[in-house]
Amino acid sequence: MHLVAATEEQMLQRDALTYSEWGKLLSPEAYATREERLRAHPWSRSGMRTWLLCAGDGGVLASCETFRTSSFLRTDGGSFAPGDSFAIASVFTEERLRGHGYATRLMDLLAAELERQPRAHAALLFSDVGPRIYARSGYQALPAWDWHLSPIPGDPAGPVDSLLREDGLATALGRLRHPDVPFFFWPTPVQLDWHLERGRIYARHLGCSLPASAGATAGASTILWGLVGRSPELTVLMLDARSTSEAWALLEAARREASRSGLSRVVLWEEPSHAPLLPLLKGGGTTRVARDGSLPMVRPLRPGVPVNPLLPAPRGLWV
Repeated sequence: MHLVAATEEQMLQRDALTYSEWGKLLSPEAYATREERLRAHPWSRSGMRTWLLCAGDGGVLASCETFRTSSFLRTDGGSFAPGDSFAIASVFTEERLRGHGYATRLMDLLAAELERQPRAHAALLFSDVGPRIYARSGYQALPAWDWHLSPIPGDPAGPVDSLLREDGLATALGRLRHPDVPFFFWPTPVQLDWHLERGRIYARHLGCSLPASAGATAGASTILWGLVGRSPELTVLMLDARSTSEAWALLEAARREASRSGLSRVVLWEEPSHAPLLPLLKGGGTTRVARDGSLPMVRPLRPGVPVNPLLPAPRGLWV
């Protein structure tokens, strides 16, 4: 068995096979168009690859995608050195080929390939099948809790200083504090726009409106959100809350934006930096639940990259 980078024709062949797994809400034609649009997005064009595990005769046994994403590792001198990490998505084995360990072999060969990259830090994935399969290949699971907030009526601009537009992602992202940990992943503006592109694709299939704003600011705090997938939810992509009052204002604006857009709820992934603030917001339509799928898992690709439960994995990193 060996690992190869897929050609455009092979990617299209995999699209036809993966439709049954990830084509919810879409016809096969619409799913093919979705995949074409996402691969054409600037973030995909700059750092996405599709990988195939092939048998000796060239037959494809399993496949996945990688997206290059930024990460930062604290040096001995205390500064942060930028590097490359790789978000892994769409790990897939045809049903007739399952049970033979092909996905594990794919992940092992892929890790060896990524370790050869000169600036490699770590690999990141979001498992929908629990931790066991990927733990075999050295991936460590991080805590995964969600907050669900019900929509409420009102003007989203009311409780905050300003609402943000999609064309202001770079400025908004620049307001956010970097995590105070030895190693962390950090998205780019174009990476966050890739999430919004998914929402642009799904909005008409979900029968809801795209949010008119992309986030908000309150004091020194910032939130970024969007309709980003197959469910009619307002998803928080990034949140830097400096105080309970500012966290409340930002999430209140998110709940109002969800209502204005006809979305069913706001979904916030809990992170270590704002977890202490969130229990103070309980009640009035907010609940904390164990995440159903999308379990963040990390594998270092070089010695000295630490993985611990305080490593943040915001929704803006998901693929």
